[in-house]
Amino acid sequence: MSSRVRGLALGVIAVSLAACGSSGGHPAEAAPPALGAVPTITEPGQVALPTDAYLVTPAQITDIIRAQDLVTAQCMAEYGLTGRPTALFGLDEVLSDRATRSLVYGYFDVANAGAKGYATGGIQQLPTGGDAAGGGSDQDQIALSGADPRTGQAVTTLAGKPLPAGGCQQKGRDALGGSTPAPSVGDLPDGGPKVPVTDPRLVEAFATWSACMKEKGFDYKEPVNAIGDQAWRRSGGAGPSQQEIATATADVACKVANNTVGVAVAVQTAYANQYIESHTAKLTAYRQRIDDMLRKAAELAAATPAKS
Repeated sequence: MSSRVRGLALGVIAVSLAACGSSGGHPAEAAPPALGAVPTITEPGQVALPTDAYLVTPAQITDIIRAQDLVTAQCMAEYGLTGRPTALFGLDEVLSDRATRSLVYGYFDVANAGAKGYATGGIQQLPTGGDAAGGGSDQDQIALSGADPRTGQAVTTLAGKPLPAGGCQQKGRDALGGSTPAPSVGDLPDGGPKVPVTDPRLVEAFATWSACMKEKGFDYKEPVNAIGDQAWRRSGGAGPSQQEIATATADVACKVANNTVGVAVAVQTAYANQYIESHTAKLTAYRQRIDDMLRKAAELAAATPAKS
């Protein structure tokens, strides 16, 4: 199997700097939905949204990809090649990242702001024993991808046998019903609920947060402007600057002091409930696809003899 990193669009909620540079762009055309109780949120573990129940979990992602690997390895064996299981990095941070990095309220990594600044995480997939720069024989890569690694042209036969379209990797995905769902709200039908930053409850909460930041010496209109500041862009593995750490620390402190995230979650919940009501059929089908993939994964795992 190819040793290059295979990155799925697994959409861990790592805030896009381009997206953070704007204020969203979802104008409220009707009266905003009424809020329920506003929770007091002082740490990421307290963040919960109604759409969470529809999202694939890190453990489920692991089960699906492990099953895909089984089919991929069986396919590779048909050409006298050895498939290697995919090592997943970043899964432990997925649920945390949903709460600590949001396109609504920005950054909320209470535990790490003082050490890591606005550092973001993510999922990578790397076949065990490989390296991120690439590698593996041409035969391995052709079998895996169904394409010549040197020309990019599709390859239809290998070792005198037909090669599945898209290679063994695609055959593994197809056996489970397609690509692995992303553990993010944006992967939900129609991109999930739209939360307008023009909602008056958010406008008020962000203005209070902004005033708090100004008192600490930082000038940002909205929380996403802070995490999306181009000054925090890094290269070459460089760590956060002292200015970034100071900004992130103040950012989180102002959110805790003013319950910014509590208000934001209450607003998100109101729009999420509205979205769920209007997308019931699509959400049911979306979750059914995940459940079908998990069922197929379990069946494949049960049918595959354990290696001694």
